[in-house]
Amino acid sequence: MNSEPHPEDIEIDSAETRGRVSTFTGSFLLGDNRYRFNGIAVMTIGGPTVGVSLSSETEAELLSKGFSREQIESILAEVQRRIVEGSFRVSGDIRFLEE
Repeated sequence: MNSEPHPEDIEIDSAETRGRVSTFTGSFLLGDNRYRFNGIAVMTIGGPTVGVSLSSETEAELLSKGFSREQIESILAEVQRRIVEGSFRVSGDIRFLEE
């Protein structure tokens, strides 16, 4: 197993924004497989704060493939960093809701 796995092709497929908070779903490519994530972004004075998480099923699948919890955390940190930097693509519905 590669000690430094890197997620590729980060895609946001749905997002809802209400005020300064956006929730979204997406996926990333790791090797030959796509993994889904959920996320939240909050606009703050210094820029967006982004958090992403995997479902327990997806985390269990990665663990069963030999990834350590530390590697999974590193993958999620990389996904978050790329979203903050705008290094992702949008493929689905983005909705802006009234406050």
